Amino acid sequence: MLKTAFKVSAVTLALSGGILSAHAGGLERSSQDFDILFDDGNVVETGATFVTPQRKLKNIRGNPFPLNPVPDQNFGKPFDTEVDEGKSYWVPKISAKFQLTDDLACAAQYRQPWGIDTDSGINNARMFGAIKQKISSNDYGLNCSYRFAAGDKSFFRILGGVSYQQLKGEQTKISPLPLPTGLAYGNSRLDVDDSAFGWRLGAAYEIPEIALRASLVYQSKVNYKLEGNVDIDVAGAPLSFTTPVIGSVATPQSVEFKFQTGIAPDWLALASIKWTDWKSITAVSFLNDGSQPFLGRIPVGSEVTSLDLYYKDGWTLMGGVGHKFNDKWSGAATLTWDRGTTTGLTSQTDVWLLGLGANYKATEHLEFRLAGAVGILTSGTLDNTLAAKNGGSQFGSKADFGTDVVGGMTLSAKYRF
Repeated sequence: MLKTAFKVSAVTLALSGGILSAHAGGLERSSQDFDILFDDGNVVETGATFVTPQRKLKNIRGNPFPLNPVPDQNFGKPFDTEVDEGKSYWVPKISAKFQLTDDLACAAQYRQPWGIDTDSGINNARMFGAIKQKISSNDYGLNCSYRFAAGDKSFFRILGGVSYQQLKGEQTKISPLPLPTGLAYGNSRLDVDDSAFGWRLGAAYEIPEIALRASLVYQSKVNYKLEGNVDIDVAGAPLSFTTPVIGSVATPQSVEFKFQTGIAPDWLALASIKWTDWKSITAVSFLNDGSQPFLGRIPVGSEVTSLDLYYKDGWTLMGGVGHKFNDKWSGAATLTWDRGTTTGLTSQTDVWLLGLGANYKATEHLEFRLAGAVGILTSGTLDNTLAAKNGGSQFGSKADFGTDVVGGMTLSAKYRF
């Protein structure tokens, strides 16, 4: 019998889905969780993932200014040529699953699906494209599963869910300003947000006796109409300008296939593959939504600023194995590859991640999980000058980055009742 292998599937899935999703390609930080619907009874689970990416930009170059031209504390200084771009962050998550009937189960969930948090500093050529960039999100979702008998020992499930999502974007940069008195420089701030609904639909087949499960889930895109303001404070002068802006973006659709099966008593193997339609995000333009031209030269309805991404599709492949040591302890190991989504405008290259995790069953109702992972971010070059593949700016720059390290840790607790 391989049924006992099913006992270790939860920690393996938690390990594979937590840290990798929190540092996957594009903007993704947390994926939808249908796995809790396969647990017996009523379950509440809460946890958080901490990720610390070490991404250093080197040999920053290409800007037309030989020295810092902005009249602030760095005026006239040579530009820095290296900067640590990555910032550590937390991703919380909570789920509450209820077994409504023998075959129908639903789970309410909170997560933070999308995110970016980078800081390139204020005395290098990157500051004309972006200094600080932050995207944050909230997802309040409901997922359900209905089970049908597909044989004496097998079942078929229909999976589905809806979410209410909130998205907020912030960016600061130095903007050259052609004013009547000559060329000036402004500290530019973009602040926009919106909320929208998304949905997902899938199916699963399982044979619990041998811990076999296969699932396929489609996640819809979510369309946002982002509204907010662009504020510019002129450096070295008591002048400021502001205008309302509007822009639109759709977070990408995705398809994920997961498979697991018992391979020996107390042993489980699993794998997954996920495609995400990141190529659908190219440039996000923010248009003047005011009643008059901005800065006296940007007409109403014209672009004030933009976020140029031009991603390519994301692919994530994972394989893992789990083992139950005794009635209290089980563990898992996974290896994951996430294809980078960059086409040269960002530093989001391939990620290789090795993870280890442990599950401790404290009582019949309470268990704890701890997972850690370490991986590499592959090397490359980013370029947002006019010579870039997808275009850029006359104030753009280039930078190189080597093979860097990413680490992470997930801690969670689960209570059954």
